[in-house]
Amino acid sequence: MSSRLASLEKILEVSRVSGSKFVTKALPAAPVGSRGTFGGTLVAQSLLASLHTVPQDFIPSSLHCYFVSGGDPSKMIAYDVQELRQGRNFIHKQVRAYQSKRLVFTTSILFAREKKDHDSLHRLKKVELKDGPETFEDGGELFRAKVVEGGNLERYGRLSEGLGEVGPLQKHIEAFKYGPIEYRFPHDMFYSRKHTDMLQQFVRIRNEVTVEKQTIDSDYSLSITPRNDPRYNYVAFAYLSDSYFLLTVPYFHRLPMYSHKFSVSLDHCIHFHQLPKVNEWIYLQIQNPRSFWDKHFLQGEYFSASTGEIVASVSQEGLVIYDSEETIRAKF
Repeated sequence: MSSRLASLEKILEVSRVSGSKFVTKALPAAPVGSRGTFGGTLVAQSLLASLHTVPQDFIPSSLHCYFVSGGDPSKMIAYDVQELRQGRNFIHKQVRAYQSKRLVFTTSILFAREKKDHDSLHRLKKVELKDGPETFEDGGELFRAKVVEGGNLERYGRLSEGLGEVGPLQKHIEAFKYGPIEYRFPHDMFYSRKHTDMLQQFVRIRNEVTVEKQTIDSDYSLSITPRNDPRYNYVAFAYLSDSYFLLTVPYFHRLPMYSHKFSVSLDHCIHFHQLPKVNEWIYLQIQNPRSFWDKHFLQGEYFSASTGEIVASVSQEGLVIYDSEETIRAKF
């Protein structure tokens, strides 16, 4: 792995300070061009912290998250894991994230014991992929061609604030090239002129994550890492599930990406259907059932690109404010 590639493990690593309390080891960086902590970091770290408090044969079934206030990238985050109920087959946890006693994020997580001996009704939604990731565009190269060198940067409102400055745009390209997530986008990802109800793309995690089960001490004293626990695939997926999700709203309205004035996630929900093997390509379908009064709701279904079977479902609502379509199009 190139030394320039960002390490997901270092981004998400937490230290245990007591039985149920954890603190981040690295500052919670904001996405390029943003001021607040990346939501995927909060979702993934809360899941990672809670995994340290459940037996190894329990896997996450669902997460229901709320972004309470904007995270400050200059402050460490403390996670408090509270047990709501521990049964024989299900465990309910609630995780709260604080910065200097300020609540910034909360999530409820349902864990289920892995079962391999009983499956009375079995169905996993399946898609037949006509096109694979190789027929889509590399995210960084597409950004360079369509946005940076496309000839009309002003249409991408948030990016044009740094118009003429190489630095901010180069940071976007480097994030695509060296960040933990690798993307394959449709050719019109950054500005689509077609009427559509669905956006299709492919994603995967660059950093190697094991899928082989290994033994962890029964007292859960060892850190859960990408190398010693396949459940880290769930953590890595939680991180990528918030990337280029809410940001894609303009795609469904035939407007350029980054044309918003203000954007903040309100909630985030994940249902896991099977282990997401994050180092393999995952095919994603996103839909935008509702945009109304500046609140936008998105739903995504993630499928294994190799088997076509669904691995997870994600939904998110965000407050995203735009100028009128006429005002945005006038910049073209």
